[in-house]
Amino acid sequence: MLAVLFIGVIGGLYLHFRQSRWLAGGRDAFLAAQGRRFDSIAIHNSAAIMLIVGVILAAVGCGLYELVAVGFTRLIPSNEGGE
Repeated sequence: MLAVLFIGVIGGLYLHFRQSRWLAGGRDAFLAAQGRRFDSIAIHNSAAIMLIVGVILAAVGCGLYELVAVGFTRLIPSNEGGE
């Protein structure tokens, strides 16, 4: 549970700072960036590519979760006492 919370906080902070940087440039700069993003997505719109990218992102997300979970289990002492 701590690993999910940690990854969520890091992801939220990243999105906040990225959006703040876009908003600092003004409306026209934001809309221009979104226009370029749309153009790049429209050129490479393929179901096979999206499926492969989705599988890769899921694997990376699960791997990141497992790494963070292992880190937390090493930091938190276990309660393996024989009481």
